[in-house]
Amino acid sequence: MNVVGHKKQWNFLKDRFEQGQLSHAYLFAGPSEVGKKKFALDFIKLINCIGEKCKGKGTCKNCKMVEGLSHPDLLMVEAKDNSEIQISQIRQVQQFLSLKPYYSSFKVVLIDEAEKMNQEAQSCFLKTLEEPKGNTILILISSKPETLLTTIFSRCQVIKFFNISRKEIQDYFIEKGLPTKQAETIASISEGKLGRAIKLLDKDGLEKEKEALNEIIKVCGSDIASKFQYVKNLPEESFSKSLSIIKRYLRHLLFLKLQINDLSYLSEVSDKFKTMSIIKINRALKLTEKIDFQILTTNASQKLALEILLLEI
Repeated sequence: MNVVGHKKQWNFLKDRFEQGQLSHAYLFAGPSEVGKKKFALDFIKLINCIGEKCKGKGTCKNCKMVEGLSHPDLLMVEAKDNSEIQISQIRQVQQFLSLKPYYSSFKVVLIDEAEKMNQEAQSCFLKTLEEPKGNTILILISSKPETLLTTIFSRCQVIKFFNISRKEIQDYFIEKGLPTKQAETIASISEGKLGRAIKLLDKDGLEKEKEALNEIIKVCGSDIASKFQYVKNLPEESFSKSLSIIKRYLRHLLFLKLQINDLSYLSEVSDKFKTMSIIKINRALKLTEKIDFQILTTNASQKLALEILLLEI
């Protein structure tokens, strides 16, 4: 199994599986887009693989069904329309787990962005955690595990995930046949997040990133009224993306100033910020870190955070 990054996590779970000591519930906790969901699906392939030569590599029937999220013993739960995970979805989980495995050794429930379970859904899910049935495994994926009920947190074995090294992401894409220069660029702006790197390659993701970056840079050079108007016209789901793009650009701008790094796709737009001092860039970067922390730990408004950051630049 070619696991990108997260080798310690993979070896730990693989060892537990081979020794027949898997827990009934896991919480995969870590930054968004670092590959937690892909890792979970790869692990589900491994424990439910039926091919003697496959061993979770994705060539047998079971592995292919897991990859396509069509396996009858796998239930994926996620927020609909980017809102909440409702109690009705957790009741479907309970119904699903009441049935015996159809094809495989384990019935698996995968809850993506588990922090989106509303209060009713979390309370209902707690009952499922307290009364596990047969060969069932529950995997919760979350970038904000601290928002889950402490009773849910305490009943799951927590597996922590971290950003992947730039080289690992670069090597992964080179192995997939991507030209070295493009792999270097993708790895550099992915921020150690494999999921984000894959999105950049999908449907002209890199070009869209450049377009969004150019728009933000134009706004940064405008007057206060234009900055507020930009935020006002921005769709709510784009606040987080804009904050991330600004942070990435500031970081690369700092590297360019220090002559540490020079990405060709960024060098064209960086000229507009040549007069921005290293001190001011550092101050803005510290503000982005503060904003990230507040958004992660509180209900801070991303819209307000974006306005404050644009005023600082």
